[in-house]
Amino acid sequence: VLRFFKHNALSMAASKAGSPKDSPQWYGDSLQLTTVPLAPSVRSKLQQAGFVSVRDVKGTRGPINLAREAGLTNAEASDVLKTLRFGIQGTSLAGARSASEILYEENCKLAIFTFSKDLDDLLGGGIAVGEITELCGCPGIGKTQACIQLCVSVQMPKAFGGYEGSAVYIDTEGSFMAERAREMARATVGHLFSISRFLPKQPSGSDPLAQFTEEAILDRFHLFRCHEITELLAVVESLPTYVKAHGVKLVVIDSIAFHFRQDFKDMALRTAILAKMTSQLLNLAKSEQLAVVSVNQVTVKPDLASGVARLVPALGESYAHGCTTRVILRWERDVRMAYLYKSPRLPRGKARFTVTNGGLRDVRGKKRQAE
Repeated sequence: VLRFFKHNALSMAASKAGSPKDSPQWYGDSLQLTTVPLAPSVRSKLQQAGFVSVRDVKGTRGPINLAREAGLTNAEASDVLKTLRFGIQGTSLAGARSASEILYEENCKLAIFTFSKDLDDLLGGGIAVGEITELCGCPGIGKTQACIQLCVSVQMPKAFGGYEGSAVYIDTEGSFMAERAREMARATVGHLFSISRFLPKQPSGSDPLAQFTEEAILDRFHLFRCHEITELLAVVESLPTYVKAHGVKLVVIDSIAFHFRQDFKDMALRTAILAKMTSQLLNLAKSEQLAVVSVNQVTVKPDLASGVARLVPALGESYAHGCTTRVILRWERDVRMAYLYKSPRLPRGKARFTVTNGGLRDVRGKKRQAE
């Protein structure tokens, strides 16, 4: 225990000084051997030899010395070191992770820009990776335009805050327009070139925008046109392999509601399949550290108290629980407005945005309003 707190204090001091130890590595090294998945006989020999923590074992000079000190075979010592170096998740329970480790990873993530500063501020910097973000609203409000913009933004060079990743666009309604993608790609390339003049040159002398061209952006749009629910489910099932092969950092489903509202008569079956698919997408987002954006439609729901019908997101409350963040888009005095309706990490709020030939932008002269 004293060893743990001593190392904890040293790590905190190193963190304040900007040391490379500012990482979750020390959590794993501080674990007691009793919490590590080792064979009981091997763990007993290590403890009898005076090894208490993971750090004690890692401090030995290779498997041969560890085998000599603990009375293990060379194979057992090699397996122990391999387990401690590659099988520890930084927690005391196999499969669990500490909140500190998760917080560290979240702070290292980048958001995907929408190119509307007010909208990005509303979303905490942009569309988050490792989550499902739902965009819902009436026709013509800009849901598809926002999705195309995100598919361009995710390809931005890392020097400009992008991921340099590809985008998968699953189109169920036939609303994707390649011409709009080309217009936004051209505008984004031009914007980055204009601001690159004010940035310091790269030490290596390489130009981060050399490969960021209009043609390259369009080549990294991976479009799937799904005409029925079975095609949609098949594409989602194949995504884990596809995203790894093509370096995908954004998956868009436009829209998720289209087939689920038309192809089902059994509501219980629809709910079960939708829940399973949402779970698959969320697991994919977390495991591959990519963003999933789902577009939802709206439907009319009567308000029994006031007797007035109102527009609400489709697919019911069960689907609302599956999405991490819900953004409702609507018109307000001829201005597009985004409402952050649900988020586990951000307060509710609203932001104005507009759709131009070059993509999403701020409404000039208007600032974001908190709710």
